[in-house]
This record gives sequence, C-alpha cells and structure tokens, in this order.
Amino acid sequence: MAKIDVIFLHPPTIYDFRKRPGIHGPISDVVPSTPIFEMYPIGFASLSEYLERHGLTVRIINVALKMLKSERFDVEDLIRKQNPVAFGIDLHWMPHVQGALALAEIIKRFHPGTPVILGGFSATYYHEDILRRYPFVDFVLRGDSTEKPWSNSFGRSKGNVILRPSPT
Repeated sequence: MAKIDVIFLHPPTIYDFRKRPGIHGPISDVVPSTPIFEMYPIGFASLSEYLERHGLTVRIINVALKMLKSERFDVEDLIRKQNPVAFGIDLHWMPHVQGALALAEIIKRFHPGTPVILGGFSATYYHEDILRRYPFVDFVLRGDSTEKPWSNSFGRSKGNVILRPSPT
C-alpha cells in the first residue's frame, strides 16, 4: 500500500456520543440528517482532488459515520494504525468542536510528531483560541481556499496557514 500523505478526518459532534443519552431538539424532526452531522464537508473532496493532482496521496475517513454505523468501531485503533505525513480535521460548524478536539487529542497521543491541522469556518474564526488552548493542534488553515497551503510545506507560515505561536 502506498504511503498516505494526508488523512482527512470528519469528527462526530460529540466524540463519546455512543456512551451518552441523546436528547434531540425540535430541529431534528425537520432536518433530514442525524444529530451527529455525519456528512463531511465538500471541501474535503476538492482538497483531495487538488492534492492528488499535485502528487500527494490522500484519504478521507468519515469517523462520524463509521461510529454511527457500528457500535464496535474503535476510533483509537483506527488512528493508531495510520501513519500519514499529516492529519486534517474539519472544524466547520460549531457543533463539531468537542468531536474535532477529541480526535486531535487522540491523534497526538498515538502520533506525537505528526502535524494535526484544523480547518473550516469555526476553526478560521477561533484560530487564536484553538492554538492558545489546545497544544495537540499544530496548525489552523483559515479561509475557504486552502488547497495551496495544504500542498506547501507544513513548517512554514504562508498565506492563510496559522502556526502555533512560539513559547516566550
């Protein structure tokens, strides 16, 4: 199997939702989706296409859907077995904050030297807070056109790549 350069992970809204009782609000009856928001953002598809066209190998793993479909699906085992150059996690909508940060923390536990990169609307807006408060997130890519920053080296600040501030 070819070396995977980037693995994009779509988180559930709440990482341990299978252990918590669910209380669904009135919008759950109107929106034709589960409360886990299992659809990954379309940006994963465009990013994957761009990166693969530029010679990188990319994989998308919809963690939310895998967790929803199988009680036995083991997220930590999946992450432990991966060995990409970098992990990307979408933090597009606010409901995914807890799930995205939980995945980032798990990744760092098993792969401390592998960059964890967040992107999406919410990651863009809260990039300073994320990098200040969560040491297991290495980068935030801001904005909605992050193809070029993804294809650049992860060790440089370019355009909308926001690096963790150096400790003073």
